[in-house]
Parts: sequence; C-alpha cells; structure tokens
Amino acid sequence: MKKKTLRLLTLICILTLLLGTVSFASENSSAYISSTSGYITYSSNNINVYFTVVGRHLMDEIGVSEILLYEQNGNRWTRVYTFEADDPAYTADMLNYNASAKADHVTYSGDSTKNYYAILYFYAADANGSDTIEYIT
Repeated sequence: MKKKTLRLLTLICILTLLLGTVSFASENSSAYISSTSGYITYSSNNINVYFTVVGRHLMDEIGVSEILLYEQNGNRWTRVYTFEADDPAYTADMLNYNASAKADHVTYSGDSTKNYYAILYFYAADANGSDTIEYIT
C-alpha cells in the first residue's frame, strides 16, 4: 500500500511540474510574434534604444508601438520620454508595413553618465488580429 501511495504522489508531482512548465510557455507565446530583443547604448549624450521584432509570418504591421524611457536620479527612476509609433516623427523608425520583421532604433538626447532603462511594447498585426508583448531592457 505504501508503494502505491508513494508512486501516486510521485506521479502527481511530476504532472504538476510538467503542467506548470506548459502553462508558463503558453503565457510567453504569441501567434504573431516569434522573437523580440532590445537594448540601450550610450554615445556622447545620445541614449539609443535598439530593438528587433520578428513575426511568425508576413504582417500588415510589425514593430514597436511605444517605448517608455526611464532615467535614474538617485534612488528613483523617472520616465523622461515616450516614443509613440502614432507620432509621425517616429513612425518610420518604429513600424514596418507588409513585412515579417523590424529592426531599428530611436534616440533620446540625455545624460550619458546616468543609467537608463526602457519598456518596449512590441506589436504585430495581420488581417486576423494582433498581439503586443512588453519587454524591459
């Protein structure tokens, strides 16, 4: 009887671990976006936010819909700029049309001696729908 109970508990633990892994993978998957990456570089007083997004197939729109840039001041992080794809000044830098990928960057005139991070909202859309993935550098 003890062996059956031990086997049953072992099986339950294994299934719990497997199902937990499957649910984690499904939370991060997208029917529209295959991969994303982003990073920040500093040159003189320019803060450059680079990004790449790859779609699962040809998309009507693909890129980054919004980038929130934060600067460290002491122990606090303050949002210093928002890049939006809806702004005509940034549309070409942030979105591609009828493409399967977008790789580019945007630039902020800041203080290269300070620390920065960005939150990027990767976006892809086709005739069937769209998806957005948040990414923090």
